[in-house]
Amino acid sequence: MIRQGLLIFPDHQRGVDLLSRRVAGLSLLDRMVRTMARAGVEQLTVVVAPGAGHRVGQLPRKLHVEVQFLEWGTSAPLPFGPQGEGLLVVMAEYVHHHASLTELVKGGLEGKDLVAQVSASVRSGTFTQVRLAGDGVEFVPALGGENASTGAFLCSAEVADATSELLAAREEVWGWLSRRVRGRQLQLRPSALALWRRVEDRRSSRAAKNMLFSQVTKSTSGFVSRHLNARISIPISKVLIETGISPHLVTSLLVMPAGLASAYLVTRPDQYAWLAWSGVLWQLAAILDRCDGEIARVKLSESKFGAWFDTLTDNIAYLCAYAGMLVGLHRVHPDSPSYVYLGVSAICALLLTLGIMYSYALKTGSGSLQNYLVGLARHVPKDQKGGFYRFTERYGFLAKRDTFSFIYLVAALANVLEFMYWFTVAGIHLVAVGVLISQQKMLQAYPPVEGQEAVPVPGTSSAEGRP
Repeated sequence: MIRQGLLIFPDHQRGVDLLSRRVAGLSLLDRMVRTMARAGVEQLTVVVAPGAGHRVGQLPRKLHVEVQFLEWGTSAPLPFGPQGEGLLVVMAEYVHHHASLTELVKGGLEGKDLVAQVSASVRSGTFTQVRLAGDGVEFVPALGGENASTGAFLCSAEVADATSELLAAREEVWGWLSRRVRGRQLQLRPSALALWRRVEDRRSSRAAKNMLFSQVTKSTSGFVSRHLNARISIPISKVLIETGISPHLVTSLLVMPAGLASAYLVTRPDQYAWLAWSGVLWQLAAILDRCDGEIARVKLSESKFGAWFDTLTDNIAYLCAYAGMLVGLHRVHPDSPSYVYLGVSAICALLLTLGIMYSYALKTGSGSLQNYLVGLARHVPKDQKGGFYRFTERYGFLAKRDTFSFIYLVAALANVLEFMYWFTVAGIHLVAVGVLISQQKMLQAYPPVEGQEAVPVPGTSSAEGRP
């Protein structure tokens, strides 16, 4: 496992300029520290131009990354550890999605002295092409082409030991690498993901930002979320991330007010404008609900606290919406107590369902209740699933916020609140029955390990959290 990293900013003024360049709400320095930490680096040395000055945000320290700075021209030995370990070297002008570096690190050195990560084909832009030449390697500037370097390398301990000479002599990195690995075991490793961009100016910074945002949609997101809500939420998130607003504030100042306003407006369904705006605001809340997670993922600041905060605020909004719908229908049908009785029954069933799903979330270490459905499909054997299990798996997507919100929007605009009421009441009771039937097998399928933190189910909701 490679746990040591070297992040190299260019010498002289170009390195100073890159140090403060911002990409998707973070300085290039802060972003790459977080990215390398996410890839598994625990000890990171950052090389900067003399007198450039530097500041690392609070989050990298909380990620248990030991960061130290060295200046070009220093003769001090670099603090690299055991001889058996390799070194992840990244040129700071290359912005990576953490999956790109994780892919490289997991592959390991495989007995080589240098593994250069490359992209098979790059259509445009100024890149450094990597060529194997005789017993060595060449780095050639090119406008597109094959085997373009991603600016990331794995170096053996023997190569890493000579990096102090590189800094002391203030040698150009590409030339030093080419000279240092001559006659050694080399490998070009194509990146299957191509989740990297070289940052030189504002245009390339925007390209890097777009690349990062292209990866924000979770695999567990519903159809409406992926194909409709994302088309609106991602452009909003791209604007919000540059303001420095935290995901918590997005939830508190945008998502919750929209949801609560919708719940209030639905209490007067006899006025069509109120009902229509209730549907619009509820759909807007579902769209904005993506933004907090998108910003957190792009800023590499997801946390369990953020996931729980997002889940709790969602459920508060749900309960308020159901209560508001119940009040509204009672206002329209004051002589029909069945609306009240069934509505109260649905709210009780919802609270029971949430209690069971929260228990499962606590055992699995996940902050997303949607992972109950994921776990149902993944951890309960098929031969133990009856008809209701299969029904819950097949139609559970209707309980997701994106689908429910869109149906509510259509119902509100069509002025058919009664349909939405019966759809909601029936859906809540069916989900409650499904959860009651499956809870024992689900909790047994994912027992906690004493003394260890439970491993979360993939696809958890995420937002930035405070420690």
